[in-house]
Amino acid sequence: MKAKLWIGTILNFFLLGPGYLLFTPRKVLGAFLTMGAILATYVEQALLPGGAIAGGEPDMAFKVMFASFLLLAIGCAVDGHQEIKKALGE
Repeated sequence: MKAKLWIGTILNFFLLGPGYLLFTPRKVLGAFLTMGAILATYVEQALLPGGAIAGGEPDMAFKVMFASFLLLAIGCAVDGHQEIKKALGE
């Protein structure tokens, strides 16, 4: 049990979301956090000038980063809605 706790914690530290997907019932939050984190990492490494992949495309970087934060916001909003609804007994 303690191993799962630390595995989930470490996974969420390095890439937002997988700990939720693997070890909690909060799958929607985990999925949206994971997708947002993957897109943000892609922007950082491939689209921004000076990233790991030479060149960079700043215009595309903005669009993909916008999409990644939109996914993060949607995931948090849906999760918050579900948790508040559960807390209020609705």
